[in-house]
Amino acid sequence: MDFDLIVLGGGPGGYTGAIRAAKLGKKVALIEKREVGGTCLNCGCIPTKALLHSAEIYSGKSEWEELGIKAENVALDESKIYERKQRIVGTLRDGVRSLIKSNGIELIEGEGKLTGEHTVKVNDREVSADFILLATGSIPSAGSKERPLIGVEYTLNSDDVLDSPVKGDNITIIGAGVIAVEFATYFAAIGKNVTLLAPGERIIKMMSKDASVQLSSVLKKQGVKIVTGAKIKSVQSDHTVNYETEKGADSVPGDAVITAIGRRPVLDIGLENVGLTAEKFINVDENMYTGKAGIYACGDIIGRIQLAHFAAASAITAVESMFGSKHSMDLDVCPSCIYTMPELASVGKKETDIENAKVGKFLMGANGKSLIEGVNRGYIKVIADENDVIVGAEIFAVRGTDILGELSLAVSKGLKAHEVASVIHPHPTVMEAVGESVEDIYGMATHMAPKRR
Repeated sequence: MDFDLIVLGGGPGGYTGAIRAAKLGKKVALIEKREVGGTCLNCGCIPTKALLHSAEIYSGKSEWEELGIKAENVALDESKIYERKQRIVGTLRDGVRSLIKSNGIELIEGEGKLTGEHTVKVNDREVSADFILLATGSIPSAGSKERPLIGVEYTLNSDDVLDSPVKGDNITIIGAGVIAVEFATYFAAIGKNVTLLAPGERIIKMMSKDASVQLSSVLKKQGVKIVTGAKIKSVQSDHTVNYETEKGADSVPGDAVITAIGRRPVLDIGLENVGLTAEKFINVDENMYTGKAGIYACGDIIGRIQLAHFAAASAITAVESMFGSKHSMDLDVCPSCIYTMPELASVGKKETDIENAKVGKFLMGANGKSLIEGVNRGYIKVIADENDVIVGAEIFAVRGTDILGELSLAVSKGLKAHEVASVIHPHPTVMEAVGESVEDIYGMATHMAPKRR
C-alpha cells in the first residue's frame, strides 16, 4: 500500500482526520480538488462571519452619538468588506496548508474517485491505502428532484453571495434556516430591503419556538419582512418570486433572489466501484464505518449534522476507530450556532423533548455586559431533567456562541444544575448569566424576580 490512510476531501472533516492520523504516526495522503479548508473556510462559516462582523459595526452607527462618538459622512464600501473577508480566508487557508505540510501529509490536488476498497484515482495517478476516509462535504441545494425550483437560473446560492457583493437594494431570500437568517441579518444591517420567504410556519425550526419568535421579532425590527408558509412557485428573469400562502397567490419583486434551502452531499465519488449505495447519504455505524473494508465516512455526507465542528469530530472518531484508538469525542452532544444579532446558540434537548423538565431562564435585559454592548433583549435558558441533570440549553444573547461551551460541557458530562451554579462566574460578563439561569432552576437567581409558586 502507498499509504496507511487516504482522505478524500480537504474540508474541516478531511484535514482534521488527516492531521489526527498523522499525529498517530500514520502515512497519510489528502486529496482535494479545490482549496483546502472546504466549504467552512472558503465559502461558508468564515467568510459569512467576516461579512457579519463588518455589518454589525456599520449598523451600530445609529447608536454612536449615545456612546459619545460623533462621526459624519459614514459610508459603506462593500468591496472593502469583501476584500477583508478574502484576506481572512487566505490567512486561515495558508495556516491549514502549513499544518498539512508540517504533519508530513501528502497533499494531492485534483478530483479523486474510488476505484476499489483500497484505491483512489486522482488525475492520472492511482493511490492505495489500508484505509480511506470519505470527507467530500456538501454543496448548496436548489430544490429536490421531485420539486425543482422553476427559475433557479435566476437566483444566487450561498457560494455566489460570498464570492462578490450582491447588486441592488431589494433582496429576496428563499429559506428559513441558518444560512437564510444569517444572510437576512447581513443585508438588513448594511441597509438593504430584505424579504424572507419561509416555507414553514416559522423560521429556524431546528430551534425552540421561543427562539423562533424572539429572532423573528428582532429581524422584523431590523427591517426584514418575513413571510411564513410561502410555497415557491417560480422565479422570473426580472427576479420576481411567485409564491402561495394560505391567503392565496402573491409575488415579491426584487433586484436579487438568494436560495438558502439547504445543502446536499457530494456523492459522485465512485461509490458504485466499491458496492456502496447512497440515495441521500452514506450510512455509517457509530465508528463512522461504511461496512466496506477499509472505508469510513464523516461530516456532511453521512446525513447527521451539517456543521463544521461535527465534521471534524466525526473524522477524529473515524480515524481513532480505524487505527484502534479509544474514542475521544462525544458525538451525541453537538452545539449549534446561528450568527444573528444577537446570536443564537443551543445544545442538547429542548424542554419539549423530556417529561418533567426543569427550566431556568435568565433575561439578558438584567445583564450588565449586555446593556454595555447596547443589547437589552435575549435570554439564556437551561433545561434539566427530573434529577437536576442538565440536558439542554439555549442562548439568545450577545456573543452567545462564545459562551455556549460551558453548557455544552455540562450536557456532555451530565453535570447537575447545582454543580454549574456553584462555579463563580466573572462579573461583568455575558457568561455570568449562565450561572443565574442555572440558579433560576431553583428559584435562586439574584437578578431575577422570585418565581411564582
